[in-house]
Amino acid sequence: MIYLIAFLSPLFYALSVLIESFLSLDIFKKPVTMCFYASLTNALFVPLMFYFGTPTLPEVRFWIVYALLAIIDIVYLCPYYIALKKTDTSVVSSLFSIGKIFIPVLSFCFLGDVLTPLQYTGFFIVISASFILNMKKGSSLKINQAFYLMFLSSFLLSCRGILAKYALGSDGIWVNTIVYPNLISGVLVFLFLLVKKFRPDIRKHSRSYMKKFPLFLINEFVYFVAILCAIYALSKLSLVISAAIEATEPIFLLFLVWLIQPFYRFQFKELNVSFAKKMICFILMIIGIAFIS
Repeated sequence: MIYLIAFLSPLFYALSVLIESFLSLDIFKKPVTMCFYASLTNALFVPLMFYFGTPTLPEVRFWIVYALLAIIDIVYLCPYYIALKKTDTSVVSSLFSIGKIFIPVLSFCFLGDVLTPLQYTGFFIVISASFILNMKKGSSLKINQAFYLMFLSSFLLSCRGILAKYALGSDGIWVNTIVYPNLISGVLVFLFLLVKKFRPDIRKHSRSYMKKFPLFLINEFVYFVAILCAIYALSKLSLVISAAIEATEPIFLLFLVWLIQPFYRFQFKELNVSFAKKMICFILMIIGIAFIS
């Protein structure tokens, strides 16, 4: 049963990426606009957390941490949504795995933790597979821009993970770590309206947002379930097994695209990289992540 729950996490993560791909490619084509409405919906989803516990009033130093978490929650979305326009959705999904390499590297740089030869091997496998996935057709040297965008996005998420771990270890209230960053990010995104360049497109898509509001809510619920499954699985399984299972997300995404696409007019971006190449690289990345963890 625990393995079933563990595999539900990448499945729901993949479904969330698929929904966001549809919204950002077919409707909210400017990344900032998509980021604005996605962050706004996150904040509206906060009341569900009260089912799991009541947030407490944190100390001033934790407000700073929660504000940083909120900023990262907004900023990482922009390169992610741009990357969705540059290459296949499943490839973008797989590039979130790059973030797995940053935590042990940061631990080595700032905490002095010694990396094992197996971890170095894992780094090499993950980066190599990512490069191969993003090599432009007809070129062995040029890398698709999506790789660099997701490298930035994954790095930001790794920093977020370290900050969240600090907050959890010091504040001790896990509900706070979810509620306050989401509330703060829901307020901060209104700063986009102060930027003349962003304001017209955000206003233009306000009606589209209301029409697609149920889909935004579904996406947030799906993402929430994915997080719960991941946390529960991590409490029962080793970090190595959990990390490797989470890395299967792009494989689930390929399956969902194959399942949905014949019944829906929207054409998901899954034609730039061959299926065989994707599967080989995805499997290599799963192995590499297992080594790193």
